[in-house]
Amino acid sequence: MNPIRVVQFGLGPIGQACVKVVLQKPGLELVGGIDIDPQKAGRDIGEICGLDRSLGIAVRGDGAAALADWRPQVVLHTTLSFVDHIEDQLTMIIQAGAHVISSSEELFYPFQRNPGFSQRIDTLAKQHGVAVIGTGVNPGFAMDILPLCLTGVCTEVKKIIVTRVVDSGPRRLPLQKKTGAGLSPQEFEHRLATGNFGHIGLRESALAVMDTLGWPVDEIEESIRPVMAETKMTTNFLTVEPGQVAGLRQVLRVKSGGQERLVLELEISVGAKDPRDSVEILGNPSFSMHIIEGGIFGGTATIAALVNTIPKLITAPPGLRTMMELPVPYAFESAGVKL
Repeated sequence: MNPIRVVQFGLGPIGQACVKVVLQKPGLELVGGIDIDPQKAGRDIGEICGLDRSLGIAVRGDGAAALADWRPQVVLHTTLSFVDHIEDQLTMIIQAGAHVISSSEELFYPFQRNPGFSQRIDTLAKQHGVAVIGTGVNPGFAMDILPLCLTGVCTEVKKIIVTRVVDSGPRRLPLQKKTGAGLSPQEFEHRLATGNFGHIGLRESALAVMDTLGWPVDEIEESIRPVMAETKMTTNFLTVEPGQVAGLRQVLRVKSGGQERLVLELEISVGAKDPRDSVEILGNPSFSMHIIEGGIFGGTATIAALVNTIPKLITAPPGLRTMMELPVPYAFESAGVKL
């Protein structure tokens, strides 16, 4: 039984954490790292990731040539959120004959919002005999896969309400910045007016849940509001003063058949009170599930979702796949896949 050859594409905070976890898995072999940042290219990946040892693997910026040399079976892809920004990267990886597991939020369920992209990637992946998937904690688990799993014990589902409250204070700087921490109310509204602000992937989660349950989408209503700081708060990266934005609250409501069937409520803010994840199912039976005392810690969960998908994806049919098609997510100690 040979280890699965893995390349890490993108060596920001998420990519670096993926490298550390891959190195801990006996069934996986890290064979390379790719990043276009000239300050990272040429340096040992162990140094980039803050390890106490050299791995003898130099980070490369020439993606196509590097993939040809390393011949990975799986590429963990952690670069950008929007599919139109990563299509060339995905194409390069697919043409190298490697499966792709990406943290790109829009890739989680791109079929309705990006049908042309979805068709191109699906066709190309099938041509090269590989599978492509987007996953993470949100989207990828907390507000889509988890509630869908809970409906498995219901004979009827009338409505689902999912609430996720995240304290971004202990999290990485990109998350704090993309949710508006430290902005003035005016700056927040200006960013919001661009149409490219807020948590990416909430709509993808909603569409995945609705389609999986067979609920046609009649209307989607989405709102994004700032969460204002009442006291001074300092993280490892920035300071939020009273009256500044601490983060955001994003709510998405979906109607089907004239009735509200799905509500996704998300708050991500520095110092968020009562961080938690909860799911309420209205149906037969009706019940609720609450993960309290901080909820699902997104940083660790994102890495776990990416790495734990490796042994499942390499046995999946070629094409653009979704997490709803794969077996139930679970952690593994060794990949345990015969190749």
